[in-house]
Amino acid sequence: VERRFGRRIPKQYCCLLGNRSMLEHTLARMNQLTPPSRTLTVIGAGHGPLAYPQLAGKSDHVLRQPGARDTGLALYVALAMIRRWTPNAVVTVTPTDHYVAPSARYVEQVRSARAVAAQLRDTVILLGARPNHPDPALGYLSLGDPLTQIPQVRRLAGFVEKPSVAVAGELTEQGALWNTMVTCGTVDALWSLGRAAEPQLIDILDSLVPLVGTKDETDAIEYIYRAFLPVSFSRDIVERAPEQLAAMELDGVEWSDWGRAEQIEAVLALRRSRALGPSWAYAP
Repeated sequence: VERRFGRRIPKQYCCLLGNRSMLEHTLARMNQLTPPSRTLTVIGAGHGPLAYPQLAGKSDHVLRQPGARDTGLALYVALAMIRRWTPNAVVTVTPTDHYVAPSARYVEQVRSARAVAAQLRDTVILLGARPNHPDPALGYLSLGDPLTQIPQVRRLAGFVEKPSVAVAGELTEQGALWNTMVTCGTVDALWSLGRAAEPQLIDILDSLVPLVGTKDETDAIEYIYRAFLPVSFSRDIVERAPEQLAAMELDGVEWSDWGRAEQIEAVLALRRSRALGPSWAYAP
């Protein structure tokens, strides 16, 4: 982003494809599944001026983090808020720095994953993408047996976050999927997963739930962010408790993790070669 626009801006707020930012593309997809009134977006401490104009009318709820404590803590503080508001909800967790196409097919597959999570109730569903090359910068979902009642869903036999090049090659040959980080589960299933992997975190978040929506909410969240070291959802949650998860493969959907500049450049070059439209439009 800095190379293209000449200044540092979090990439999720930039229009890399057409006239929508990565955040706006993500919300446009998710709003087909969940209305703005039931959408919660987590943003960084200093991201408000960039984020709020893009969130207007698309996400009625915002968690502005007091600091940077990685994906796991952010996810579970947000989940504590949802647990207070709608404890029986089926939750979809999605990053904003991903590319997916075609969008309509992707949305329908997320819808299917939500339906599976609602049916199973106690199992968290991860969406996986079929690797086209070994990539040591991604997480890998090793697939176990199909579920009897839902054959297209596989138990998770194991999870490896950012393996070596050699191990990434072995996992790819064995049929493992890339972890897209798109996650569907009931509030209770996600809470149980967190308790199995990070019990101290969930214990303290149990005390946050009744404070959500009260005058003490902000102070409680700030205390939690001071009290805990960073918690990664992939490394510290999923990798420690794979037995509580299952995987569904994205079928007929192109997926790319845009956490790295080379991945963004590769997809944009491919789109230009296919004449799929403008890219790198502007930054806010």
